[in-house]
Amino acid sequence: MQPPRPVRALVIADGDVPEARTPLGDRLRRLVEDGAMVIAADGGLAKARTIGLVPSLVVGDGDSLAPDILARLAEDGVEVQIHARAKDESDTELAIREAVRRGAVEVVVAGGLGGLRFDHALANVLLLGSPEIQASVAIVDGDTSVRVIGRHGREELELFGLPGDVVSLLPLSDEVTGVSITGFAFPLDGATLRQGPTLGLSNELVSAHATVAVERGRLAVIHVATGGDR
Repeated sequence: MQPPRPVRALVIADGDVPEARTPLGDRLRRLVEDGAMVIAADGGLAKARTIGLVPSLVVGDGDSLAPDILARLAEDGVEVQIHARAKDESDTELAIREAVRRGAVEVVVAGGLGGLRFDHALANVLLLGSPEIQASVAIVDGDTSVRVIGRHGREELELFGLPGDVVSLLPLSDEVTGVSITGFAFPLDGATLRQGPTLGLSNELVSAHATVAVERGRLAVIHVATGGDR
């Protein structure tokens, strides 16, 4: 008997989301077809509709949800969690935490980058490094995906792409030690990356499979799928 599949969640935030018929839009719909729960972070409800998805849960402070929208959600049987506007967490953080509380061990966040608020985008990337969130969380936006490894000590991440894809390794800790990578144009073996200098910026895949491992420290791994174009 095969072990049960990990519970996945798709969180739609209120940033840039793909149009309906795009590779990323298709990927997100396939994720849902495979059983992922869909959670909209407040204004992410409208963005979910852009790509043809209906969330089972809407979480946030409701500042983007008009009364008629709330009434329609109730009629459609969509669960809504309204939080006070004076809160300590962003709507996206609340949605991610709720996904984990409901059993998700893998969370994909769409709409977490871009948009009009750079501070929200940066906050979402830093949120990935929080050791409090007991799940694997990735932000996807167009051809870009962002993950953070090393939150709980040594960790290795596998990457799949095409030769020429760009990958940047940016420390979220003062330093990240024991950084070793395979499948890249510019190798690292037990290196230390320090926050500030751009040593880990704009490396390139040389194969369809690559790995990034760290011994200690939080490392943002930013993968831009260029389709092999430099």
